[in-house]
Amino acid sequence: MKTKILGIMVCMLVMLSVAAVAGPTKIKQISNETTSFDDDVPTWNDGDSWTYTINNFTVDYDVSGQRMFMDGKIDDFEWTVDGTSGSTYEVDFKGKLTADYEIYLSSPSMTLWVTGTFKPALTRITGTITFTKSDLEIEDVSAEIKGITMAKISPIPIPLPIPFKLTLNGDLSTVFPIFDFPLSTLKTWSLPDIDIEMNVQMGGIFGLIKIPVTFQTHYSWMPLAFWCWSKESITVEAGPFDAWRISSIIGGFFEYYYAPSVGNLVKIDATMPNGNIHGELKSTNRI
Repeated sequence: MKTKILGIMVCMLVMLSVAAVAGPTKIKQISNETTSFDDDVPTWNDGDSWTYTINNFTVDYDVSGQRMFMDGKIDDFEWTVDGTSGSTYEVDFKGKLTADYEIYLSSPSMTLWVTGTFKPALTRITGTITFTKSDLEIEDVSAEIKGITMAKISPIPIPLPIPFKLTLNGDLSTVFPIFDFPLSTLKTWSLPDIDIEMNVQMGGIFGLIKIPVTFQTHYSWMPLAFWCWSKESITVEAGPFDAWRISSIIGGFFEYYYAPSVGNLVKIDATMPNGNIHGELKSTNRI
């Protein structure tokens, strides 16, 4: 159970499919071994953008007989701020998806088993992430993968060009605290009590197939879940940066780097039972 929440975090960062929160909740800071705060929460403006290369990701869910597996990469994964009113930022994203996949969905009326490949020339991934302005916590996420795929639909033995739309939305009972500003050396923060529901709908063959599936999990409050180690020099595709290294304390499942000079992540490496993601910043207009 402890690894499920981290697997869902991968799914949020890859397919960005967790959504709709009740409202921002400040996460309790468990300890802070220094009184010198180096970097406060950044200010984002309309039009700010960051483009990432997700050079490898895997998403693998198998819940109650429903399975979703995807292995691939996302090129030109661009995030652009498209709303700054109120207490949140709206960030639109798009990318070029290449992936092999297997989807097994069942309902009282039918069963769907599809295997195939997404190609960037025929597939688009789009969506929106909502971040709180107070701490850049994830408040809401939705995504859509749409296009034409070469797929085998059981029991047909040969691949066919199939129009499809995969819609992903979710609900979080509270915000997801990937940051807790201001960041400083050896700062820790907790993961709140959280319920996550991910709603998936697969549609294809000109709308004749529509099967909704829901994945649910609950995670109890976990102290000392995140650790900001120190600021380090790191080089990624976009160039060299001084960045804070943040990781999970228990399990060592993930590690990511936040660069104050660009106000966002510059690298992420995560490996969990439900999936993995490895990517880095390619370019940004904030330099």
